[in-house]
Amino acid sequence: MNEEIRTLNHFEEAGFDGGQSKAMVVGIDDLLVKSMATFREHFDHRFSALESSVRSLQNFQIVGLISVVAAMLFGFAGLTFAILSQS
Repeated sequence: MNEEIRTLNHFEEAGFDGGQSKAMVVGIDDLLVKSMATFREHFDHRFSALESSVRSLQNFQIVGLISVVAAMLFGFAGLTFAILSQS
């Protein structure tokens, strides 16, 4: 409230009447609120895209790790079979 009064006084000193200065303060405040909402929406979207990318990378790494472990198990099974069939 005090900040609004100081701003109104500043506009009145610059030659605007009370109605004009109050409308300017409301307009500037509205512009700032809309700008911050747009800014937040933009970065929320970017962080969501980044989070999705990281999650898909983690899923890809898990699938890759499972594939490596499965290949090792098949290799050991083949090696064991080869050793046992020699005996």
